[in-house]
Amino acid sequence: MSPATDAESFDSARMPNWLTHPPGLRELALMLESTCGPSLRQPNPAFGIDSMLIGPPGQGRVVREQTVISAPFCRLLRFGLEPAARPAVLVVAPMSGHSAAQLRETVLALLPEYEVYLTDWRDARDVPLAEGDFGLDDYIDYLLRFMIHIGPAAQVLAICQSCVPALAATALLAQDEHPAQPYSLTLMAGPIDARLHPSPVNRFATGAPLAWFEDNLISTVASHLPGAGRRVYAGPMQLLTSLGMEGNRRMTTLAANWADPVRYWQAMLEMGKAIPLQQPVMDLTAEFYLDNLREVFQHYALARGCLRHRGRLVRPQAIKRTALLTVEARKDEICGAGQTLAAHQLCSGIPEARRFHFVAPGAAHRDVFSGAHWRKQVFPQVYKLAISSGREPDRK
Repeated sequence: MSPATDAESFDSARMPNWLTHPPGLRELALMLESTCGPSLRQPNPAFGIDSMLIGPPGQGRVVREQTVISAPFCRLLRFGLEPAARPAVLVVAPMSGHSAAQLRETVLALLPEYEVYLTDWRDARDVPLAEGDFGLDDYIDYLLRFMIHIGPAAQVLAICQSCVPALAATALLAQDEHPAQPYSLTLMAGPIDARLHPSPVNRFATGAPLAWFEDNLISTVASHLPGAGRRVYAGPMQLLTSLGMEGNRRMTTLAANWADPVRYWQAMLEMGKAIPLQQPVMDLTAEFYLDNLREVFQHYALARGCLRHRGRLVRPQAIKRTALLTVEARKDEICGAGQTLAAHQLCSGIPEARRFHFVAPGAAHRDVFSGAHWRKQVFPQVYKLAISSGREPDRK
């Protein structure tokens, strides 16, 4: 089925498949929170980069971490070396339920060449309700604010979920001919066009109408927490739905026993034991989760040329001054082949000589920003982009 036909055929009234979208997930998430809360809600890991020495022995420079902007839903962090006279790169961490500290290796690889800025998204359950809602429009607003703060000629590196809003923010700056347009934009394993080679994540997102996700996956922050009353897509729920995305056999057992309450709850308990607890999780605001689900995975708004930011049409073709690099992983289990590459067709205003694409052989999704694949395959492409654009980082 062609992408255009697939987009038009999405039926918002379709019934969910119980094998992947079973009822009772909210109850199981609450049970998981109550029994495994300490494991799930560990303090976010520190970057452990502040005061490190980068460089040859005896000649290394000290890394300094500072918060340059503190906003209700995000901090903009800066990691730099003293003295600081190098190009700036903004790393846009995905808002995907995990701490930005998962990008520690990304930051470490960039530090010798760049002043590194990083979005550190806050756990939604820690943000007081008085701070208001946070949806996809707000996410893009934050990126615009950060990009303008960093100033002209910065490079932007967006990872996974953050690719769509990063491309949208870059397009809006270009439409305004704003001086803060980034010098380059790197999009890594992100769903620019989620119609292409759909992964289990894509199929889960399109396997039920938006109302099902709101009715079954959204909960309210408890009264004893700072974000009391805020509607969220909670961290424990994210772990549960990951099983559905994998088509896990426990989901099949759950659906098969729906008519028998005793067996159903036994199956739910067994599924709860299978939840991976290696990384602490963070809540996402309900507005952002549902906006992202609708616009990126169900309506494919950016890819179809109909994404709007606060009513204004986002036009990627307006980008002309920013070089573009797209990166995909050959064995990506989350973002299908071609989904990130699709940015090139949208950014038709960028000269072909300033557009680049790289597929990391042997790499899975996380490998594009961490581990040996990131260090040995992907980072050299990011560095090459700066050279190809006539702006080699200062190695002094």
